[in-house]
Amino acid sequence: MIIKQFEELKTKVLSIASRNQATEEIEKTVKNIIDEVRSGGLKAVQKFTLKFDKKQIDNFKVSSEGAFEQVEPEQQKAIKLAAKRIKAFQEACLPKQYFLEDELGRLEVLFRPLESAGLYIPGGKAPLVSTLLMTAIPALTAKVERIIIVSPPTIHKGILAVADYLGLKEIYQIGGVQAIGVLAFGLPEIGLEPVDKIAGPGNLYVTLAKKLVYGQVGIDALYGPSELVIIADESQNPKALACDLMSQLEHGSGLEAACLFTNSDQLATAVLKEFETILLNQPNKSAIEKAWQKFGLIGVTENLEQAIELANLFAPEHLELKIENSHKYISAIKHAGAVFTNQSNEALGDYLAGPSHCLPTNRSARFSSGLSVCDFLKRMSLIDLKPNQELIEATAVLARMEGLEAHAQAALNAKL
Repeated sequence: MIIKQFEELKTKVLSIASRNQATEEIEKTVKNIIDEVRSGGLKAVQKFTLKFDKKQIDNFKVSSEGAFEQVEPEQQKAIKLAAKRIKAFQEACLPKQYFLEDELGRLEVLFRPLESAGLYIPGGKAPLVSTLLMTAIPALTAKVERIIIVSPPTIHKGILAVADYLGLKEIYQIGGVQAIGVLAFGLPEIGLEPVDKIAGPGNLYVTLAKKLVYGQVGIDALYGPSELVIIADESQNPKALACDLMSQLEHGSGLEAACLFTNSDQLATAVLKEFETILLNQPNKSAIEKAWQKFGLIGVTENLEQAIELANLFAPEHLELKIENSHKYISAIKHAGAVFTNQSNEALGDYLAGPSHCLPTNRSARFSSGLSVCDFLKRMSLIDLKPNQELIEATAVLARMEGLEAHAQAALNAKL
């Protein structure tokens, strides 16, 4: 679909970016599963695994020992390269020391790793081997003591290979809502203790389950289906742009979104033609076609400034700036999970550029960020003040403004 009217484009962009497929019925189903896992434990997990994964499982724990050596040499090489780059970037993201020191004392921010984290790694049609790299390495860099992996049965050999390479031992073949319940409440029958935080993407049911258990445990974010916005000018290769758009639509849920905004009529037409041609021979054609028809869009704008306005309105998970002198436009980008310039594209970001591919969706890039080592660290304030009459008296005044006399007296007695 090619749209040229700017106001119509804005309406369409908001509709696509805010797509929400949750219903009361789905939310009720998720809640029922979570409640049953909490009360029923192992039997409930076995029941739902049989119902949804069509597998009768007695032993959910899986070993990754030797799995890395079982994958192809070129796969080993790719895993090593990705791990190296992701680790280097996450180490660069470790927070520095923050403090304020003056004549009244010292204020400081202390960082401590989470004691435990549960990583949900999607399986199904597209077992996301890369997601384990993108979630586990930030946790390992933060020095999380205990990392638990859950993934739908039967766990893909690539996921086990990454776990083996990273030295992760606690792995369970549990998927879906029941996996989130297990991470939140534990499964004492098999020695699985609850975690402090759950990280990783999943389908709508998994996302709603994370939302439901939040408070019992922490969560990283509520990830929705993949999104890509491309801003391109006439200097770009239509085939490359069509391939980039297509890459975001093949995950299979039918809810993925891909939009191209350009100031070139000719480029818009050429990209659409290339897209239709390439689609004919895609192995995931039906998934791509379904998502493109619902949430695909090519918009022609009067200028690049309008295209950037549309991108900021969308606040996409991924934003590619395929324009000449792209760096001069970066300051105009207000909302995006990740921005790609020059020859970079979203596929590279998904696998081994360095930053995690777990990124905000459904316009949440307006107020949130992608997963990083910081999500596995806690901040604590350290207050080390010397008794000071001005601070003490002002504290008492403020406490009495709130009607909290005990606070005032506590402050006044600090000078003793």
